[in-house]
Amino acid sequence: MRVVVVSAWEPWRRDDGAAFVLDHQLRRLSRRHEITLLSAGAPSVTSATNLTSMADLPGVSIEWFGSGTTPMLDYVSRRVWSVRHREPAHVGYVERPGLVAALRTAAADADVVHLHGWGTAGLWRAVGEVPTVHVAIDPWTVNADNRRLGLGRQLLELEQRGLIASHERRHYPKLGAVVVVTDPDARSVRALAPRARVEVVPNGVDAGADPANYPTAPVLGFHGVYDSRANVDAARHLVRDLLPRVRRKVPRAEVVLVGRRPPEAVRALVGEGVSLRADVADVRAELFRMAVHVDWMTSGAGIKNKVLEAMAAARPVVATSLAAAGIGDGPGLIVVDDVEQATEAIVGLLSNPTAAAETGRAGRARVIEDFSWEANADRIEALWSELAG
Repeated sequence: MRVVVVSAWEPWRRDDGAAFVLDHQLRRLSRRHEITLLSAGAPSVTSATNLTSMADLPGVSIEWFGSGTTPMLDYVSRRVWSVRHREPAHVGYVERPGLVAALRTAAADADVVHLHGWGTAGLWRAVGEVPTVHVAIDPWTVNADNRRLGLGRQLLELEQRGLIASHERRHYPKLGAVVVVTDPDARSVRALAPRARVEVVPNGVDAGADPANYPTAPVLGFHGVYDSRANVDAARHLVRDLLPRVRRKVPRAEVVLVGRRPPEAVRALVGEGVSLRADVADVRAELFRMAVHVDWMTSGAGIKNKVLEAMAAARPVVATSLAAAGIGDGPGLIVVDDVEQATEAIVGLLSNPTAAAETGRAGRARVIEDFSWEANADRIEALWSELAG
């Protein structure tokens, strides 16, 4: 098939939770289909270098549409665009004139259009009768407030909430399918846009090599990108609520926090028994240091790749039901929402490394069986084929 893909974010930004999903899909689907990728993004001064970094996607024709202005001026222009068009400002980030014109041209010869990321749903208007798949990943209305922003930006974004809900209600029913990653996310979208077709396609994970050894030190771990307020809160809950309780029974227990761009709120957690590994090159190596991965998420939406990554590294995971959304209680993953029950589960794993290692291996086997990127890409490909007839 001939497929036109539009990405709301630069596809080379592979540390982004949405962009890396598309990266994995393109690596598999470009082997079987003719794909044109049109990408929005940040200031264009970096475009040449970064497009070169995408040369390892053979068979994908890439065009990038950014802005030559500074990020601040670009943001101001999008806010003005939002007021004029009564659409969320991020739609203006995506619907740049050059990208829309290129989409109209490319769609004329396409069998299906794939719209990836928040702000792309309204582009169905530019493709005529060509069927469209929109991969929202997370419900925009649910997760829009999860970004870590300064107070000024938070106040500016307040009026965007109503525009986002209106955007989803207006455009989602016009699409061939809207894709999210968990059943709770699907229920949220269906409640807002009942006439939309909503499909659930869980994310995958690279299983990597099987770790040879299980650590004997009682290390609790958590990792994530700390641009997300939900990840900052999860780190805080682990250090302040869970660690003191665990230490009453396992005095040597400690916490290692791993992740990109930790703010001062995370750095302030470092102290006796708490260390921070910021912006590491190899997260998997840090996962191997952990005896138990703890995901005490209390906000956010979507499937938590950090949980899948820890399970793939054969580490037992204790998580809230929100953190386990889309994965569920089962081998390798203990789901609890009560602090005392979570403490008991963690202490039990730390006190019996043999049983903990077996739990971790069971979780790894589950991930390999149920959460591969191949299965994710196959589901997307099936939607393309169905809609294209």
